Amino acid sequence: MIKVGILSFSDGRKRVHDSLAKYIGETQETLKQTLVRTGEVEAHTAQEIAWNPEIVREQVRALLAGDPDALIFNVQVFAFPNLSAIAARLTNVPVLAYCTRNPTLPGLGGVQAAVNMIRQQGMHCSKLWGNCEDPQDLERIMAFLRAAHAATRLRGQVYGLFGGRSIGMGSGAVNPDLWMKVFGVDVDHIDELEIIRRSDLVDQAEVDKAMAWLQERMRAINFDDNKLTRMSLERQVRTYVATRQIIEDRKLDFAGVKCHYDMSEYFVTQCMSAAFFNDPYDWNGPKEPFVLSCEADSDGALTMQIMHLISRLPVLFIDLRYYNVKEDALTLCNCGSMATWYAARSEDPAENLAGVSASGIIPKYGGEGAHIHFMAREGDMTLARLTRVLDRYTLTVFKGQCVRFPEEKMAESAPVWPHAFMKLPFPFERLIERFDNNHLHVVSGDWVAELSQFCELAGIELNLVE
Repeated sequence: MIKVGILSFSDGRKRVHDSLAKYIGETQETLKQTLVRTGEVEAHTAQEIAWNPEIVREQVRALLAGDPDALIFNVQVFAFPNLSAIAARLTNVPVLAYCTRNPTLPGLGGVQAAVNMIRQQGMHCSKLWGNCEDPQDLERIMAFLRAAHAATRLRGQVYGLFGGRSIGMGSGAVNPDLWMKVFGVDVDHIDELEIIRRSDLVDQAEVDKAMAWLQERMRAINFDDNKLTRMSLERQVRTYVATRQIIEDRKLDFAGVKCHYDMSEYFVTQCMSAAFFNDPYDWNGPKEPFVLSCEADSDGALTMQIMHLISRLPVLFIDLRYYNVKEDALTLCNCGSMATWYAARSEDPAENLAGVSASGIIPKYGGEGAHIHFMAREGDMTLARLTRVLDRYTLTVFKGQCVRFPEEKMAESAPVWPHAFMKLPFPFERLIERFDNNHLHVVSGDWVAELSQFCELAGIELNLVE
């Protein structure tokens, strides 16, 4: 739930304020109720309309005590702009200045003057002149609030980094100081050996429960007496449970695991974890998706966490594998696993898992275990990825349409890896020119507006490819 505080402003002369208070209060209540009806917002209004600095200070502090994700400044008249500037300086969350279209009052000038004074001080303030009851204007407000929720909730979160740099990929390595400066996220480095140590201590009863659940619901588990045996699959379940326990003990908010080439070379791949942490369920029932990236790709995990906080949906970690000229579609696949929710995008785990198989890991990996594979269901998607040059972050964002092909198409790359085939609304060459990473992250739906707003709030560059 997005938590929002609403503070209304008025003329600084009491007699004028008294004449405007009823109208301002009505617009505030309309805004509150409209937001609450979305089902996404918990809205709280200030006890008083701010018409002098003392009230501003009291009401901002009261609203901030409720731990909001954002504040909305309701500026419906030519409220004294300095009042909004004082309020903005006192807050530590994103601010949207809002004014209803009304030709009988100078609200447009009021909101322009308020935002101008805030921005003159070097602070960020979004603004909207419109009508919250209009679906298009409401969606603009909601895009801001979803982005604000992500930006605010990121601050103070802890990322768990299991292992170190994978396969020599510097693009996934994390700079803890930069993360804290830009996003407010701490990095907790944990050795993969702790997963292995704890995996031996996992209760066999939970392992048996997981195995029964998987065997009952999955399309197939292709045991082969080599890479994928009951013992190696149980070991993957144990590493999932062990990782979950570490997450709980260390109060991690999202994570990345190295896997290649130590867990995957000498133990078991972390494919079970990559699937079911990112899913909204496991054998214990419904749960909140927990972002876990493969290959210790930290900027990938951060991208996924931003996308998840905005959308509240599972997010895919995926490789940019190939472009099919004939079909005009990207082949996107991951080296072993991704959120199984995307097999059917159903609230029923059984419906999703009915299209998901487990097969032995490819010979390239010296270890054991299963890859979790399927073809993602068709639908509109948003793709994104954080990259950086020195200390400057850029978020690349673009839309795509997931399409399905005959299953044999997956054999062109790796038949035991999960796939998503993606059509783009622009020439593929444009993506190669504008994008500099081998990993992408995918979420169902159109979240371009929210991700664009997030870039503004975080002070990072947006690279919108269209």
